[in-house]
Amino acid sequence: MDVTGPETDWRSTNFRQKLVSQIDDAMRKAGVAHNKSSKDMESHVFMKAKTRVKHLYLFPEVTGVSKEVWNNPQK
Repeated sequence: MDVTGPETDWRSTNFRQKLVSQIDDAMRKAGVAHNKSSKDMESHVFMKAKTRVKHLYLFPEVTGVSKEVWNNPQK
């Protein structure tokens, strides 16, 4: 997952939108279906997270995509 940038960027609209796109890609490649949209999932995680690391750490858990797929979306 490519989410480089300063620690403060994780709250920006651009960073969050990039994550929404990456959630879509990771779920599609992993064959995982959800009744929530990727935007809803990102918003849920954003509300729970206090730091950038926690924000990124929660995505495999929330989406059901394995950490291996999540961390290597090109595969």
